Amino acid sequence: MAETSTATAAEIKISFFGDQAREATAALELQDGEGRSRAIYFWDSPRKGSDGISLPFLDRGVIFRLRLDDGDHESKRETDMTVKLRPCPPLPPDWQKNLKDEDEDWEFTIEEDRTGPAFTPVLSASLQADRKVEAKLVESALRPERGALDQLLAKPHRHLLHDAVGLEKGDLKDLRALGPVRAVKWKQDWDTLPRSVAIEEWTTKDLRFLEVSVRTSIADAAEAEKLLEQALRKRNVGLPRSGETKTRAVMTALAHGLAL
Repeated sequence: MAETSTATAAEIKISFFGDQAREATAALELQDGEGRSRAIYFWDSPRKGSDGISLPFLDRGVIFRLRLDDGDHESKRETDMTVKLRPCPPLPPDWQKNLKDEDEDWEFTIEEDRTGPAFTPVLSASLQADRKVEAKLVESALRPERGALDQLLAKPHRHLLHDAVGLEKGDLKDLRALGPVRAVKWKQDWDTLPRSVAIEEWTTKDLRFLEVSVRTSIADAAEAEKLLEQALRKRNVGLPRSGETKTRAVMTALAHGLAL
């Protein structure tokens, strides 16, 4: 029987959009050469409606994300393929705890996403699989034609989609690749925070986001929120008045030319 899961860890996030992102990047003195550069792709089935672009899978809380390191163009490519459920639905027993398979190099985690300034907890579950895939299969999945994502999904991804949200292979046939998003990620140690701070910049043709985040236990989440805000102020970074949802904003922007 499916049940609501309980997270033991939280990711505290503060996101900056547009000019605020540029100002925060300058204040934090971030340099491209010091970060890890990757290309990010998403998949959905964009539709045009009277209210604009709709993203049926994202609206259902299902996110497909691929990350590719820059400069990796050999016969096989290192891929980081993630299926994320956010907000996380009630999960069946086999998926109600964190799981890890080091032999097959995949990990399933349940945690809370807390985005400032409100830091409202949203339960999130994600299954990330790292593996080498034939480069031609990766390139095929990134073409604008539909239905190529299945080649990049690992068996645990398919099991999660079936067990948690009732999706079968045939339900993915209309998916379209959205991207790329250029991403640069830095990790820094700040003296007032007990764990490393992750800073990630996302840019597309029209959008720019900068997200500063730290992971912590649920018990320490409220204190981590305060410490992260204080650390940003100390570095002359003005805090945003509202929390931008970067995944939805970026996916919507990328979908405009593909929506049916």
